[in-house]
Amino acid sequence: MNETTRLMANHRSIRRFETTPIPDNHVAEAVRCGQMASTSSAVQSYSVIRVTDPDKLYRLAELSGPQEKVRRCGAFFVLCADTRRHRVLCERAGRAYENSFENLLVAIVDVSLFAQNFALAFESMGYGVCYIGGIRNDLGAVCEMLAVPQGVFPVYGLCVGVPAESPGVRPRLPGEAVLFENAYPDDETLLGGVHAYDEIYRSYLSERGAEPRGWSDAMVGKHTTPTRHDVGPVFARQGAPI
Repeated sequence: MNETTRLMANHRSIRRFETTPIPDNHVAEAVRCGQMASTSSAVQSYSVIRVTDPDKLYRLAELSGPQEKVRRCGAFFVLCADTRRHRVLCERAGRAYENSFENLLVAIVDVSLFAQNFALAFESMGYGVCYIGGIRNDLGAVCEMLAVPQGVFPVYGLCVGVPAESPGVRPRLPGEAVLFENAYPDDETLLGGVHAYDEIYRSYLSERGAEPRGWSDAMVGKHTTPTRHDVGPVFARQGAPI
């Protein structure tokens, strides 16, 4: 492996951080790296809100779980799919913005590509990161707190900081379970590698002191329990065509 692929393969979520702040020049460098991610037709439909206000960090930590790491990490960011500037440009030009699902999808893809580059840049500097989907627990409150206008859709948070722990790497599905050739496989083939992975996943959780259950059981539980019912309605209020 080369230096880049080794960094990528060693990714793990960090959930305990030192309180050391992230220097502004490191943040600026990571933003620049994030911006170099691919973006459809140079649309660049993303934005990042760095939250530094202690009261807002406390509230975000509470809304997200609570998750203390949100307010104790070196820097916390909210990453947004952002169609606002495009809407304003169309309005300035006297033309109607096409509020299509495609434009929303492009924005969600854009911010995800940006976020991965952004996170990798920080990891290359020796920092740890943890994505925080918990900001969607009460997305309306997050939008209000951050004065997010219509056309902007917070997708997840990101904790960044000096690691105060060194967890192992969470095992992933085997490569053949996600890489297919020429056509999508039948269900039997699709699930072929899951049994062995269940055992690997169970051992990983046991080693961490967590409930030892297979990946299959975890996924069934996750995808049969309704959560975050207001995300769709909040997106609609923010201007999503849904």
